[in-house]
Amino acid sequence: MANGNTGLLIIRAYLETESSSPLRAEIRLTSDVSAGIERTLTLVDKDVVAELVRSWLDNIIEGPAAGSGRHARVTRR
Repeated sequence: MANGNTGLLIIRAYLETESSSPLRAEIRLTSDVSAGIERTLTLVDKDVVAELVRSWLDNIIEGPAAGSGRHARVTRR
């Protein structure tokens, strides 16, 4: 990356078989590993998980948005 930052996204996926929506995806992410984990989320919809990953990657590619502080943001769903 041109700015020297390294992002990290960890997905731990598992099933809760008793639930009507059994998928659980625990996501820990940051757009700059020197800042530590910025967000931890648990999602149940695979399409929302995919959308979050795409958004995170877009933020890594684009870098921090102007005026948003030091790090790119990921919208919580």
